[in-house]
Amino acid sequence: MDNQQKEEKLDQTLKHPKPSTLHSKEIASLINTTIRNKHNVYVCTDWHLFKRKEKDKPECNKSPKFDKIISKFKEVLKPEDLLINLGDLADGELEDPEKYNEIKEAILSIPGKKVLVKGNNDVKDAAFYKSCGFKHVVNAFVWSNVIFTHMPVENAFDLNIHGHIHGCKRYWIPYTNQIDAAAFNGREEPVELLKLLRSQPIYAKGIKEEPEHFNETFSIFDEIMNKRVQDPFPYEDEEE
Repeated sequence: MDNQQKEEKLDQTLKHPKPSTLHSKEIASLINTTIRNKHNVYVCTDWHLFKRKEKDKPECNKSPKFDKIISKFKEVLKPEDLLINLGDLADGELEDPEKYNEIKEAILSIPGKKVLVKGNNDVKDAAFYKSCGFKHVVNAFVWSNVIFTHMPVENAFDLNIHGHIHGCKRYWIPYTNQIDAAAFNGREEPVELLKLLRSQPIYAKGIKEEPEHFNETFSIFDEIMNKRVQDPFPYEDEEE
């Protein structure tokens, strides 16, 4: 399967991702532990560190913002922090192993724990992204009734934090509860997860800087909305 076919397959998969029960629990635990220990959880998306010169052809140029992006993340993140990357590290047309190695070395230089939610351009296998330092590589995951995806998706969760549309506000699905990380400059700098959550007016007054309840069994939205979380659909495990 060539890169174009992989992109097309990913494109269809990510429009209707099925979060893994196991990986969602593991990532949720990672987020909760980070916040409980008073460290930061950041979100970013759509770096596109190498960009295609021509669609469907393998020649790609290094993004002029490559060094700026990596430097900013190295400056902000601490070893105890967590970074959730919502995908598209580079354009899918990229094939050059040396350029992929440059991406790998750049990501490894960024401190902190990392999770990758794959984008439609992330056509390498999970082993490559794990070699870049990502502890988890998934199509989607759920935490505190918030679903994290690359593409905006129709959903029955409280919120959908996503990337893909680069802040352009063009949705091909009915806009309901989606938050585009790129709209907060998440393509070029880390955005605090709690800032994204507070950006939805319905939750703005309820979310605290340092929530008192963060563990695997009690949701942040229990405190805000005084209800227990009910999963709106059964998960299906995905390979990591």
